[in-house]
Amino acid sequence: MPFREIAMMLLSYAAFFPAVLQASTNAKDGTLLSSEPCPHRDTVRHADYVAAIRRDLDQERKRAAEEHIVMPAISEARLQAALATPAEFAEHIAYAGFECRKISYASGGLVIAGLIWKPIDTTGKSFPLLIANRGGNRDFGTMSPWLYWGWHDFLKAGYVVLASQYRGAPGSEGQDGFGGADLDDVWSLLPLARRLGYVDMRNIFMFGGSRGGMESYMLARSGFPLRAMAIRAGSADEHRELSERPDMEDVYKELVPEYRIDPKAALDRRSAALWANEIKVPTIIFHGTDDWRVDPQDALDVARGLTAAHTPYELHVYEGDTHAMTLNEHDMIARTLAFFERYKKTTP
Repeated sequence: MPFREIAMMLLSYAAFFPAVLQASTNAKDGTLLSSEPCPHRDTVRHADYVAAIRRDLDQERKRAAEEHIVMPAISEARLQAALATPAEFAEHIAYAGFECRKISYASGGLVIAGLIWKPIDTTGKSFPLLIANRGGNRDFGTMSPWLYWGWHDFLKAGYVVLASQYRGAPGSEGQDGFGGADLDDVWSLLPLARRLGYVDMRNIFMFGGSRGGMESYMLARSGFPLRAMAIRAGSADEHRELSERPDMEDVYKELVPEYRIDPKAALDRRSAALWANEIKVPTIIFHGTDDWRVDPQDALDVARGLTAAHTPYELHVYEGDTHAMTLNEHDMIARTLAFFERYKKTTP
């Protein structure tokens, strides 16, 4: 692209999103600016947990209906089989030996909100790192401190988990770019992790869900130093997304500055289905057939590209499951941990 066109595009971005270009901190990228305990989780019983799952499913059906989409019902028998047992629930809720911390850190001159999940005692230890990429945008889909039980199974397996809420989210400065400059906020987690002193920087893994899957694909393509990554219901064809969910155009217009200049190029850049053959990171992909937010075909298209690239991968498509993997969360996490173990570097 000629220099003049690049300059004009940058000026256009600045006009749309001036806050992105206004630095509020001089700290280096990845500098930890604050850290405090995550908000305490209220006392929860197994019955409360079951009720919350049902409420989430009801809310998803309502959201689907708002976009004139019918979300298939889940049978009571399948739901009951998928729920954690009281014993499993008790272990996860106890969270013994682990802690969650709400953090802020520097990225591109902005203050960005994030989370760390870690063992309480890290003295003299070195843990592999899992970077968790959230879905949604802005204040929708922010990373919950207790998502996946506070990433308990990953902590139990020996990982430290880091997540960015991205710029533009509550607690973060700047403007969400939905696969734009917000990618820098994930890159900034690398120097942050290095400065913590208890992260094994030879073993970095990634888990991305929905929009976070899109981000993970983009980061892997750009050379993010990953041993392997896992994708849950990852968005990989934004053209298909726009066709099936026309309301998404509001997100693109509001958050993606280049969409206003060249819509096709903006969506191409965010659509791993078009360039998955350039991804060299071993990848495990999960998708449910009843996902109304992201078409399961996205997962198949990425798998086709990984096959062409001879990149090691696994693809798991769960019949009748949802965007959140309601029915197969335990299996998804167990398979992810087993997959990561194959690519973990154990020698100095």
